[in-house]
Amino acid sequence: MTPLKFAAMTALLTLTMAASVASAAEFGALAYSRSTGSYGSSHNYSTRADAEDEALSNCSSFADDCRIVVYFRNACGALAVGSRRGFGYGWSARRDEARYTALANCRENDRGCRIVNWTCSK
Repeated sequence: MTPLKFAAMTALLTLTMAASVASAAEFGALAYSRSTGSYGSSHNYSTRADAEDEALSNCSSFADDCRIVVYFRNACGALAVGSRRGFGYGWSARRDEARYTALANCRENDRGCRIVNWTCSK
């Protein structure tokens, strides 16, 4: 193999490996219990199921009726809760957009909404 071919193959292999690392999925999730107001989150898990299991586990330490309200991949998620435990969630590539959407969704169901949890998985 000539030095030029070797260099070209090495460059191609390096680019291929970098692309596969960059496209790796990192999942996150948010769980919420409306009866108690408890919540849990997760981020940077390789599968959706693992991210959801961790969020539920974190929430279930304080309540038995936790459920996943949103999962996200290579993005941010946010949970907003109102004064009567109404809630809203949002997700986006940008943290501020996820938070804005969560607040807007919460305000459709409740008053006094505030962000109680957010996380990014990327």
